[in-house]
Amino acid sequence: MPNVLEESNPKEEGCGVGNEEIEGIIEVLREGRRREKGQSPFYRRLAAAAEEAGRPDDVERLNELLADEQHHLSRLTARLMELGDRPPDLKPVKGPTNLDGWEAEARAREAGEVAFYKGALARQLDGQTRQILQEILHSERQHREQLRGKWMSA
Repeated sequence: MPNVLEESNPKEEGCGVGNEEIEGIIEVLREGRRREKGQSPFYRRLAAAAEEAGRPDDVERLNELLADEQHHLSRLTARLMELGDRPPDLKPVKGPTNLDGWEAEARAREAGEVAFYKGALARQLDGQTRQILQEILHSERQHREQLRGKWMSA
């Protein structure tokens, strides 16, 4: 697959990212993807446990969070492919399904996501990648504050 940034010569287009920085961008996107892959099953397991426990409000909240995290994963994967990368398969992440204290754990995890995306945005990025990461950061901040989902645009 051709490298989109190589074909468009980003230096001429003024986005400030040269071919030598593409690897760094791919590294950031891959790490974001790995992190999102960890978040998705976390919320999926908790949503299933909430369903089993008869906690409909938690089911709704957790499924909303799950949907956003899956959307993040899809957007990061798509961007990697646009850059000519072949994202590696990610193994499923195992973890607890205890509903007791899930909000504190989720809030701490979301704070970690916010820190990651803030750090990623401090790096040299092309405009399209920056836009994607800014949108994900906005969503992660909302997750951290409200522990609800549906913050991603289509």
